[in-house]
Amino acid sequence: MKITLFLSSLWLALAALFSPAEKTFLTGKVTDSNGEVLIGANVKILKNNEIVWHTMTDYDGNYRLELDSGTYHVEFLYTGFATRRILDVKVRYAQINFLDVTLEPNADLQEVVVTAYKVPLIEQDKISGGHTLTSDEIKSLPTRPAAGKTEEKMSPKKKAVEKKETAKPSSPKPEAAPYAVDGVRVTSAPPPASDFDGPMKLAYKPTETEISREEAIEIADKEVVVPPPGGPSQPAPRAGLLTAGEWNDLHNWNNHWLDLLADGEIEAYQAMYGFFPKQRYTVLLTNEQDFPLADVPVMLMNRWGQVLWEAKTDNTGKAELWVEMFGNDNSPELKNINNPFSFLLSFKIDGKPFNPATPLKPAKDGINHFKTEAKCETPKNVDIVWAVDATGSMGDEIEYLKTELLDVIGRAKSRNPELAFRMGTVFYRDVTDAYITKSSGLSPDISKTVDFIKKQSADGGGDYPEAVHSALEEAVFNQKWSENAIARICFLVLDASPHQSPEVNASLQKSIREAAKLGIRIVPVAASGIQKDTEFLMKFFGLATNGTYVFLTDHSGIGGKHLEPTSDEYKVEPLNDLLVRIITEYTTTETCEGKSEIRFADDPQGQNANWQAFYYPNPASSQFTLELPSGVQSVTIYNSEGKSVRKLEKPQEGRHDVLVSDLPAGFYTIRVLKDGQLQSGKLMVMKV
Repeated sequence: MKITLFLSSLWLALAALFSPAEKTFLTGKVTDSNGEVLIGANVKILKNNEIVWHTMTDYDGNYRLELDSGTYHVEFLYTGFATRRILDVKVRYAQINFLDVTLEPNADLQEVVVTAYKVPLIEQDKISGGHTLTSDEIKSLPTRPAAGKTEEKMSPKKKAVEKKETAKPSSPKPEAAPYAVDGVRVTSAPPPASDFDGPMKLAYKPTETEISREEAIEIADKEVVVPPPGGPSQPAPRAGLLTAGEWNDLHNWNNHWLDLLADGEIEAYQAMYGFFPKQRYTVLLTNEQDFPLADVPVMLMNRWGQVLWEAKTDNTGKAELWVEMFGNDNSPELKNINNPFSFLLSFKIDGKPFNPATPLKPAKDGINHFKTEAKCETPKNVDIVWAVDATGSMGDEIEYLKTELLDVIGRAKSRNPELAFRMGTVFYRDVTDAYITKSSGLSPDISKTVDFIKKQSADGGGDYPEAVHSALEEAVFNQKWSENAIARICFLVLDASPHQSPEVNASLQKSIREAAKLGIRIVPVAASGIQKDTEFLMKFFGLATNGTYVFLTDHSGIGGKHLEPTSDEYKVEPLNDLLVRIITEYTTTETCEGKSEIRFADDPQGQNANWQAFYYPNPASSQFTLELPSGVQSVTIYNSEGKSVRKLEKPQEGRHDVLVSDLPAGFYTIRVLKDGQLQSGKLMVMKV
């Protein structure tokens, strides 16, 4: 009897263990916008940005995967259609989880649309057959409260538009009838939008800024009529209307950033986002002839060989390395941070490792310069990704920004014909909008990037924070960056902060760490409406990735009020000129003879054809030589605060020796004014 009971219990246990009802599935149908099934569509299941399962749809457009329970990203691909990636799909244990997807046709095979996972309107039966629900049963189903939704995003009419662009607004519903939001029936009234807590006001006050006439940058005082967002009949504005400034905290480390840290003015923002850019080490790599070694992977390690930070040298041979950037490194040597032997440097050139034993000094004490035998050669690839906030709050400036970006793309490519440019784009909104991110992959066919940008518009949003972390994830992890490049740049254009949560902060930190490792320089461009906490987060991005901080200004009269930056004096420039200048500074390299160049783009009349000025040595300690192929209007040297420290009035053709022995060590900008055009180059001054 006992044996019989035991065998019966064992049989029941085994039956329960291997019962099909206990298996976990994800299944669904893939169709086009007309409802036609897509046969052979690829379905990829991703965990931590890695593909863990893969299948294809059958003749009925259906797919079915047996998965472990958990949260996944699901990607759908089909030739001739925009790739769609759905984030955070929850696969529940021992259930058949349903996820139907509609793909939109698109000729650009590299376009990717990322959306949030929507809870189904009705949870389907766990068995594959399911059953039919009557209207009375549907009405009796429990509803989900609308907490956390803003009134703007809960509009039934807006939902209809998001479902299909050509769809007509649905007929008005009875006032008491429920409506659907993101597939969930809602009966409760939407709560009022929560107030945004204003940022902490800094005691620091920026210096009043003026537009420099000596640089011959003319910004006309014109009344600018801003078209309503999404107005299709409005002609595209001309380029050069938006005005902007730049402030580089890396170049103003000792005389500005360290003061902010010492005064405690930014402690709240550091704690808010978990970024602590305090312990910085700058490394310069050159060969024995002082030719800068670009795109070299560099690691900063502790005495036990643990990697603390990874970066790549830029076009000047410089890399920025950080200790405890995210405040989570408990290495013992951090207790004795002033010990120069606490950290070790490691880098590879042509696969050969180098581990110099020289003690490292912090950035406040200067640059760590290392020389080694290496060839005089630099990569020719340039990757640029434009990540743009496309929520409704950007409607006052996005059409102007699109025009500026298109102008910058064309000018940057034509000005550097010897470089191999690839460009890509990421437009992003928020988790409750029609999409989270919509991207076009890095491509040498610049016309694809141009066409993609032209098709985008501002919509959605409504609550202040946006999906900035999703945009960075898409730009850093999902764009196919070149393995070898002289520059990788991500321009992040936005006017709102990311959501504030431990998960979002962790995502931002992961993306920034990876960007630094890959050599991607993040250059935020702050638009109108940005808050102080967001300004400092953008500064953190620039510091961590060897980038800079760009901000729009009120001088153009376009858009809303622009936040005055936390900086000293800065120059106001047309945004397109400023971005072209940054791209040029990030891609210019020395010749094998050790000469840096300042190049003017060709013009239709051929006046500036092949016009190049050279300066050397760079870095310089006592003086440098400037070679001009013809006379120019002026040559001005600015320090990192934008103040003029040297000026040559109407210098003629030939060589000019310029003294710099009295200047503090740091980075300087040489600006040449010729025939009303302005170009610049970077000069590093070092003390021997």
